[in-house]
Amino acid sequence: MCLKNDNAISLVIDTDNSFGMPVRELDDGIALIISLVSKQIDVKAIVASACNCRAYEAAQNTLYLLDQFGISDIPVGLGAETPLSGDREAHHQYLDAKSVSRERTYWRNAPDIPARDVSLLPSGADVLIDAVRANPHEIIVVVLGSFTNLALALRKAPDIGPLIKEVVHMGGSFALLDGELAFEWDTADIPPEIWATTLRFNTWYDKQATVEVLQAGVPVCFITANVTIHFYLRNNHMRKVRSAAKGALGQSLIRSIEPWLEWSIAERKLVGAHMHDPLTILSLLERSVCTYRYMSADIPSFLAGYELFPQDEGSLCKTAGNAALPKVKVAVNADTARAEELLCDLLSRAVSLESNV
Repeated sequence: MCLKNDNAISLVIDTDNSFGMPVRELDDGIALIISLVSKQIDVKAIVASACNCRAYEAAQNTLYLLDQFGISDIPVGLGAETPLSGDREAHHQYLDAKSVSRERTYWRNAPDIPARDVSLLPSGADVLIDAVRANPHEIIVVVLGSFTNLALALRKAPDIGPLIKEVVHMGGSFALLDGELAFEWDTADIPPEIWATTLRFNTWYDKQATVEVLQAGVPVCFITANVTIHFYLRNNHMRKVRSAAKGALGQSLIRSIEPWLEWSIAERKLVGAHMHDPLTILSLLERSVCTYRYMSADIPSFLAGYELFPQDEGSLCKTAGNAALPKVKVAVNADTARAEELLCDLLSRAVSLESNV
């Protein structure tokens, strides 16, 4: 692996990594890959969480990627399978059904992720706690799935709250002001009723955990779906990545990535594959990639079933008193052209590395 810069950003990545699973979101795995190969990022630990897949599947997929890169010194924790609030079994059953549908044929030439026993991995909360305590005031916790494991860590060890530098979360959406990016979610594979009743990703997956983290006093930044929905891996990017590939590692990664790109264009009718989670990582590598404003997180309304970030201050829930509502840094725009350039460069670096498998 490449040597890290002395001033590399220290991350704990909490990821619902479904990399390599047919008809599942690939972008968590790509976010992890670009973090591993960036000289500017030092991954101190990884927590496998439930959301895009079950936690044990995320752990298997994460260990597979680490093995591919010959990495054995990054602790991996097994996160909670169930959220603090709500029943998400329908969510996972829907995803399981998609993975065995006719759309699975896009993955016919993709490498299989081997099953492995992850039951003896330490708990995700403990891995997170240990990393923060070992690196006080340095760790940015990147939450690419739900807040469940971070909430559990803060419950178990509230002393780590002041020791966390920042929490950066891929999730949430907001009603925009002029000049900000709109949340334009319209994909053929997810009917509106399924989105509303079953597939509420990340911020909504475990609402109680979201609230507990927001109330913990840790600085939180949301890289929202408003901006990530406009960021893609495209065919022209993959041509460049393919040309950089060397050896077994590069070919294996490409065989895993290309089905998702092909499926997204053919089935979702998109210009490429959504790269929500990689934008979250890239926003840390180059801070000017996103622009932000601070918004009040309307926790009472969120718990009652409404959006977390209201359109204007006048619509905030009055029962709690506006002063009690946490202010959160929210991405409202993105330089997607620059982000896609960075993504392409980092993926090209990943596929050019020698493999240990």
